[in-house]
Amino acid sequence: MGKIVMPKNSALLEEMKAVLKIYYEANDWLSNDIYKERLKELIGDDQYSSSYTKKAQITSYFGFTIWKSIDDSRSERRITQQGKLFYEAILRNDIHKIQDLIMISLEQTTFGRNNYGCPDSNSDVEPPSTFIRGSMDLGYLTFKEFAYILWKLEDKGANYTDTLNEIRSFRDNGQLQLVAEAQKYTDCKPIMILIRWGFLNDNDEDSSGGKHIKVDDYVLSKYFNRLHNLKIYNVDMNVVSNIRNDISQKVKGGSNIIYYGAPGCGKSYLVNKYLDEKCVDNDNRFRVTFHPEFANCDFVGQILPTIEQKENETTHKVEEVVKYVFNPGPFTLAILQTYKTDSMVYLIIEEINRGNASAIFGDLFQLLDRNEDGESEYPICNPYIQKYLNDELQSLGIEVEDRTELRIPTNLSIIATMNSSDQNVFTLDTAFKRRWQFVQISNDIKKDNSHEYKCWFVPGTKVTWETFLTKINDEIIKKGIRNQTNEDKRLGKYFVSKSCLTEKEENIEDVKEIAQSFAYKVLEYLWNDVCKIGKEEWFDVSTYKTLESLVEAFVNPDTNKGKTPLSIFHNIIF
Repeated sequence: MGKIVMPKNSALLEEMKAVLKIYYEANDWLSNDIYKERLKELIGDDQYSSSYTKKAQITSYFGFTIWKSIDDSRSERRITQQGKLFYEAILRNDIHKIQDLIMISLEQTTFGRNNYGCPDSNSDVEPPSTFIRGSMDLGYLTFKEFAYILWKLEDKGANYTDTLNEIRSFRDNGQLQLVAEAQKYTDCKPIMILIRWGFLNDNDEDSSGGKHIKVDDYVLSKYFNRLHNLKIYNVDMNVVSNIRNDISQKVKGGSNIIYYGAPGCGKSYLVNKYLDEKCVDNDNRFRVTFHPEFANCDFVGQILPTIEQKENETTHKVEEVVKYVFNPGPFTLAILQTYKTDSMVYLIIEEINRGNASAIFGDLFQLLDRNEDGESEYPICNPYIQKYLNDELQSLGIEVEDRTELRIPTNLSIIATMNSSDQNVFTLDTAFKRRWQFVQISNDIKKDNSHEYKCWFVPGTKVTWETFLTKINDEIIKKGIRNQTNEDKRLGKYFVSKSCLTEKEENIEDVKEIAQSFAYKVLEYLWNDVCKIGKEEWFDVSTYKTLESLVEAFVNPDTNKGKTPLSIFHNIIF
């Protein structure tokens, strides 16, 4: 049997930061004596002399610093490229980058043997990877359970799967009691530092006070596949994973929501802001835009030919053969992701009414009926999706008891945006609409304190975008051309961007290019969409017979006659 050794230093965050700072600034091999003197300057000189050398154990254990001689703990050391990036991320407090680099360290570092932080370790077992895999397979781990696993694997030569089954039995039948020789593994500083770095969390504990440690939810959703592929052993040994997709552990409350409003009212912006505020990882976001050519096969997936190289059994020559494989669409990929994480997954559909939504959803339409937890009330059978999910989940080692029927799970929310203007390509039928929660986006720019350019000016005028927008929208409602309902024709508060406005009042002669951008953005919409019928209610049609003439008058007003760009409007006073 081998010997598992892990760093014993307390591994305080500030001390590790100080260690990295010293080697980062040196950017070269540094003697142990110089390192110790600099460390004393940073953390104080009131500790045992030998403890200063040990402060570099954790950084070396994770591969952020290395030694010239692994057999001499006092040999010269330097920071690695990974260590430099890690220190820079710490300085920026860039949590995501820190997690990326920890993930790389877990994948690339050998912990059981030939490790710079613990050169005395000589084991086939990789402790940090074993902890992470065990916590995923069991839902969580305590320090005592981890010590038991290490003892069984290293000291007793047991296999991983049987050991996890023993842990499950201990949880069902009573407390786990560690034998004396297993106690040495309870002091596991690398796991403590992974908690301090935010890669693991220990927010829960059992009745005995034992911390329930598991991979942080965000980290788990971001690196699920990579975490699952971490090696428990640094030799070639088969390990059966028992990760389960337990629906009881998943977030509940998945829903179908459509955000709608006038063109430019900020629908997509609001959705993105909502997801950012909830810190939804990019791996849990799936975005698609509907359009007239978008079909069910684009949304769900389709079987397509691909070229594969295969050895001919007779000639033994490598030949290219055509193989037909299922290529998943965004809906199927979102469903797959719900099995990988307990967090909420979001499928965002932009412009849901620019495509034929009923045809695009097809039989998925039935899945939109959900129960109180957010799961589909009525399942469907789609053999292509089910086979794809079966194959993918099997390759990931995820066990799901029943995949014969397809349902939208509790942790998938579908968020759509819809332009409520009546120029839509397709309309949504009543049966489809009743399965969604509709949320109208406010278009009141006066109440939007976060709107950063509402006080900017329409080019060449003294009128702010807020004043212009409010007046035009009031006129759209008031005029009601030919008894039409014009509410959905209003301009959205984000209809134009900063590039179409000026931050301060400017003479029209100095901002003609900006004025032209504004004209072709706003006037074109008013001319061709808002008042396609009844232009005389808005403009002097005897003077402006074409959009071109209207834009020309806006960009080049006759200032000698007291005209301004907004003089183009008929009986509208700003």
